[in-house]
Amino acid sequence: MKKLMILGVAACLFASEAAAGEVYSIGEERYTTPLEIDLASPLQLPQWSPCTPWNVWGLKLDLIFGRSFLVYGIDAGVSSFTLADVYGIQGTAFNLVGGDVAGIQAGALANSVRGDVAGVQASAVLNWDHETFAGLQGALLNIDGVFYGAQAGLLNIDSGISYGWQTGLVNIDANEFFGVSGGCVNIATRMHGLQLGVVNEIEEIGDGVQIGVFNGAKNFTGVQLGLFNVIQTSPLPIMVICNANF
Repeated sequence: MKKLMILGVAACLFASEAAAGEVYSIGEERYTTPLEIDLASPLQLPQWSPCTPWNVWGLKLDLIFGRSFLVYGIDAGVSSFTLADVYGIQGTAFNLVGGDVAGIQAGALANSVRGDVAGVQASAVLNWDHETFAGLQGALLNIDGVFYGAQAGLLNIDSGISYGWQTGLVNIDANEFFGVSGGCVNIATRMHGLQLGVVNEIEEIGDGVQIGVFNGAKNFTGVQLGLFNVIQTSPLPIMVICNANF
């Protein structure tokens, strides 16, 4: 059941991502409204059309599916698609934003942001931020580009340079991580700080402390504490209980 739910969320987001890429280049002429009520876009008040997408400065209610250009204020309901930016509070089951988000984004199932996020982002299943995330983030699956702040999830994947604290069953940092990474499995390309878990792995270079059952690193400066410790470039590449390289 969980797998079907996650696949369904992913399918909806991929379909919406394609739509976002198609309509994000809309012209500059737009109208502003303090209240937008959406049944299922384009069935909404005020009426939506590709030539006159609405900016909402106030309240947007998404009874089933709502679409607008820009939201300053509160966006609430079942599912929402914002072509540009959201500033304020957004709370629906599915939140898809084509630009940036600043504030609080709470998705019962999923949040997807093509731009940057600053603030708090929470979802039951998925947070997917294409560019930079700064703040607090929590979901079963968190996917980010550059990350600053605190991150909690079952699986955390950061593709850019990351700074801060992360905890999860599995933490994967594909670029470079500065801070504290705590989980069952922690994997980083380059790591500076503390890895705390059952399995800790640094694929290229790192410095700091690794604490776990198995600690592995290619080029590491610091201390490893664990049952089995590997530093490939150390004079003593394999040690039990403790290993160090300076």
